[in-house]
Amino acid sequence: MINHRQRKTAGAGAGLASLLMAGVLVFQAIPASAVEFAHPAFKKVWDRTDSLVASGQVSRTWFWGPEPKAAAQEQYVDAPSGTGTRLVQYFDKSRMEINDPNAPQNTPWFVTNGLLTIELISGQMQIGNNAVVNRYSANIPIAGDSDDTNSPTYASFVSVSNTRRGDHPQADRTAQFATNTINKAGQVGDDPTKTSVAGAKIAYYEPSTKHNIPDIFWRFLNATGPISETGQIVQKRLIDPWMYASGFPISDAYWTKVKIKGEQQDVMIQAYERRVLTYVPTNPPGFQVEMGNIGLHYYDWRYKDAGKPTGTITVVANTPTGTPPTSTAIPTNATATPATRTGTPATVTPTITATPNVITQGLIAFASKRTSNLDIWSIAGDGTNPKNLTNNPADDDYPAYSPDGTKIAFSSKRDANWEIYVMNADGSAPTRLTNHPADDIKPTWSPDGSKIAFVSKRDGNQYDIFVMASNGTDVPVNITLTPAEDNDPSWGANNKIVFSSKRLAGVSQLYTVNPDGSGLSAALTSEGGNFLPKWNTVANRISFVSNRNGSSNTEVYTMRPGGEEQTRITNNTYNDWDPAYAPDNSRLVFSSERVAGNLELYTMKIDGTEVERITISTGDDIHPSWKVIR
Repeated sequence: MINHRQRKTAGAGAGLASLLMAGVLVFQAIPASAVEFAHPAFKKVWDRTDSLVASGQVSRTWFWGPEPKAAAQEQYVDAPSGTGTRLVQYFDKSRMEINDPNAPQNTPWFVTNGLLTIELISGQMQIGNNAVVNRYSANIPIAGDSDDTNSPTYASFVSVSNTRRGDHPQADRTAQFATNTINKAGQVGDDPTKTSVAGAKIAYYEPSTKHNIPDIFWRFLNATGPISETGQIVQKRLIDPWMYASGFPISDAYWTKVKIKGEQQDVMIQAYERRVLTYVPTNPPGFQVEMGNIGLHYYDWRYKDAGKPTGTITVVANTPTGTPPTSTAIPTNATATPATRTGTPATVTPTITATPNVITQGLIAFASKRTSNLDIWSIAGDGTNPKNLTNNPADDDYPAYSPDGTKIAFSSKRDANWEIYVMNADGSAPTRLTNHPADDIKPTWSPDGSKIAFVSKRDGNQYDIFVMASNGTDVPVNITLTPAEDNDPSWGANNKIVFSSKRLAGVSQLYTVNPDGSGLSAALTSEGGNFLPKWNTVANRISFVSNRNGSSNTEVYTMRPGGEEQTRITNNTYNDWDPAYAPDNSRLVFSSERVAGNLELYTMKIDGTEVERITISTGDDIHPSWKVIR
C-alpha cells in the first residue's frame, strides 16, 4: 500500500522551452499591468494604429486595446514548428497569433488574429486547422455592459451567422438599408424607421460569405488616417487590406437595444470572422463605430468558463421558408472533432435541475484511523454527523462514490491483502470485486458507473492502472503497462482518466489517457513532483498536489485539462493532500497536517479562500470523496 504521507522527490523546473519540446499545453496568465508584448511582431502591429491613441496623438477608437494582456502557448495541433502549440497574446479587442514562427516576419500575415467570433458563436474552440473542441455557445453580451441580461449574446447569433454549425447566407441588398433587428432569443424582426439612418445603407456585398456590409462599417474598414510606421507618423489605410483585422462578415448587421453605461441605446451589430463591429449613432465622431471587446470575452470563455449556460439556451432559428422556428444549442462535452460545415445545426435540450446545497445535502466519504485501524467514514460538508460505514478489524481505504451517489467503491484488507470492494452508500452490503494476490487499491468510477479503474501490481513489481466492470465480472485490463509506476487514477466526465506516472525521468508527473489505454497525452506537468489528481464533476479542471515550491511539503494546485493555468491555491509550511471537488465544483475538500502533524479534513473555495476545518480526531482523516446523496 502507498503511504499517504510518502514524500515525492522533486525534479528541477523544466522551464517553458522544455515544456514545449514535450508538447505540453502551457498557459501562464499575468496581471495586465505587468504584461509586456510577448513578441516584437505583436508590438509592431499594435504600434501601427494604437500607439498613437495611447499617446494622445489621435482621438479615435482602439483597434486592439490600450495594452497587451495575457500571453500563452495555446494548443495548435497543426503548428509547423511541431510543438503542437502557437504563441498568442490577448488584447481587449482581439488575440494576436504567430502560427509559424519561422515564416518571414516582414509579411503582413506573420501576425494574424483568431477566428474568435466564429468560436464564441458556434461554441467550438478551434485547436487546429480542422480540429475543434466542442464547448458551448457563449452566453456573453456581444456588445455593451457585461451585466446586461437582456441584450443579444454570441449565442443569439447562432442562427444568423456562418459558423461550423451551418451557414446563413443573405441575398445581395446593396443600396437598400439594414433594418433587421435581433433580440437575445435570436429572433429577427424589422424596424423600417432605420431607413432614416444614413450609415445603415448597404454599401458592399461580400460574395464569399454572402453577407451585406452597411456603409458606416464599410467606411470604417476602409478608412485612412495617421498611423505609426518605422517610427514615423504617416497617412495610410488604418486596416490594410480591409479584412485584415476583422475577417469577412459572417452575418448581416442587426439593430438591437443594448445597455451602455447603464442606459439603453439603439446599437447596430455585425459579426465578422475575427471581430464584432458596433455602431452607436449617439456616440461622438471617431467612436460611433467600434470593435467589440471580443478578446476579453473569448479569454473569459476559454479560461474562466464565462457565459456557460445553466440550463437551456433557446435560440430561434430564422428560416427563409416560413417554417416554425427551432431551438438550437450545443453540447458542452470537450472532445476534439474535425471541423465541418454541414449547414445543419446540432440540437440538444439540457435538463434544468435544482442546484443542491453541497454543505447540507452532500456527504464526504473518507478513510480514518480514529479507531485502531482504517475505516470508511462519512460526514456532512460542514463537519457534522460523522458515521463509521465499515467498522471492521481490517483496514479499509480509498472510498469513491459512484456517479449516482448510491454506492461507494473502496479498498480493503479484510481478505488478507488489498482488494477492491463496493458497498451501498450507507455501508451495507459490501461485495468483493477483485481476487488477486497483488494489492488492488484506489478505485475510480467511469462516468456512467459501468466500469471501475484501479491501481494494482498484478502485472509486475510496479503499479499500473487497470479497468474492469463495476460488478467485477470481467478480467481487469492493464491500460498503462510500462516499467514505471502509474498511480492515482481519476475518471472524468469527459471519459478521460487523469493519473500520475514516474515514466518521465522517475519523477511523478500527470497525464491523461483513454479508458482503453489509447490517446496518452504528453505530460501535463513538469515542475517538481505532481500526483493525486482529481477531475471536477464537469471535467474542465483538475486538482492535484505538487511539491514544486522547492521544499519538502506539498500544496494543492488546480489546472485545466490540457495543463493550462496551473494555479497554486494553498500556501503554508504543512503538507496538504488529497484534494477532491464538491459536487457543484464550488469547493474542494482536502487533508492537511497543519494541526500538530495530524491529517484532518478541510474544505475551501476553489480559489483557496474560506478554509474551514471539518474533522477533529486523534487519527488521520484522508482520501475524501464528496457526493450529494439523494
